Amino acid sequence: MYLTQTNLIRGLSKREYLMLRMMCFFSKNLYNVTLYNIRQYYFTEKKHLRYESNYHVTKDNENYKLLQAGVSQQTMKIVDRAFQSFFALIQKARRGEYRFQDIKLPKYRDKGSLFNLVLQSNAISIKNGFLTVPMSMVFKKIHGNEKIKIKVPERIPVKKIKEIRIIPIANGKKFKIQYVYEIEEENLNLNHYETLAIDIGLENLATCISTVGTSFLMNGRAIKSINRLWNKRRAELQSRLPKNQHTSSLISRLTLKRNNRVNDCIKKTARYIVNHCIENNIGTIVCGYNPDFKRGINLGRKTNQQFTQINFGSLREQLENLCRRYGMNYLEQEESYTSKASFLDLDEIPEYNADNPKEYQFSGKRIKRGLYQSSDGRIVNADINGAANILRKSSQNFNFEKLGRGLLASPLRIKLT
Repeated sequence: MYLTQTNLIRGLSKREYLMLRMMCFFSKNLYNVTLYNIRQYYFTEKKHLRYESNYHVTKDNENYKLLQAGVSQQTMKIVDRAFQSFFALIQKARRGEYRFQDIKLPKYRDKGSLFNLVLQSNAISIKNGFLTVPMSMVFKKIHGNEKIKIKVPERIPVKKIKEIRIIPIANGKKFKIQYVYEIEEENLNLNHYETLAIDIGLENLATCISTVGTSFLMNGRAIKSINRLWNKRRAELQSRLPKNQHTSSLISRLTLKRNNRVNDCIKKTARYIVNHCIENNIGTIVCGYNPDFKRGINLGRKTNQQFTQINFGSLREQLENLCRRYGMNYLEQEESYTSKASFLDLDEIPEYNADNPKEYQFSGKRIKRGLYQSSDGRIVNADINGAANILRKSSQNFNFEKLGRGLLASPLRIKLT
């Protein structure tokens, strides 16, 4: 499997940063040229212009020649994959598996924006712990054969690097670099019959209950606080901008800091959950998922803002990657009505049908914020009840007594720093 390490590029001279920005600018231009050719062919022929055909049309473009050939080809392949996804979604929509109104043509990148530089193994040159950024002969002549060297972290196995990405951030004021390298999967031979169910939310980022009788809540208030401060500060800064200006270097730095802090919280949360599974010999994770839970949401202006700004998909992706790394099973379960149904009363849990919505009556109810009462008066944590129902809805085998122990116990709230 592949791992990715991300670092901020530091220690370059002003001229080297300028050269990186220029290369990313040419990459953006090449992206738009490639996209233009494919779009025009699609409008006239209603077919996909394949990469091989597009290459012969684009290779004489000045932007292609200003980048190293391997980097130019990777930029073109990214556009090609975007259009392949576009046609794949059309096929899914024709089979009724996707909504036509959600399918959009790949769009051009903004005129003044930048795009990534992607280096495949044939364009990667690392000597004495430094990566030399590949350049075309034309670009070297313009800049007097200067080189850009970036220090590679010592923990990265250089011989196993498969891809390197240089990504402009904060409008090109800074750059981050991603090293994609290969490692062997560590199969820990955990018990796949033991399962941990996860209900993802806002106040509790991840509510977890397992078939071995453990339960805990991953605190989500830190991310709410980060977003609240970011929204407040950004609104203040935007109010000072000229009428037609939407961002500034200060706003870009503020957003970068916010994104880094949120990503840190999400990755630490995923790592804690997987470590808990390893310590308790749990080999399967079931994560609740609702494909339309952000579309048309109406929980109030402030809650809508907080809810839609948290990338829950990133948490699921991190969990899935860690499960694959350690030989664990990762499943996603549609979670409609799991928060309303009573686990202790074994209520039937239907699946929501947007085309034919129905009202259902359940045995229990929420009595206070965060508390759920069953029909016989027993009170449990509402999110833990939802997580237990996600497990029950997934049809995984479990011991009702052990799971009930985790349900009835007061769950531990985990705050990560």
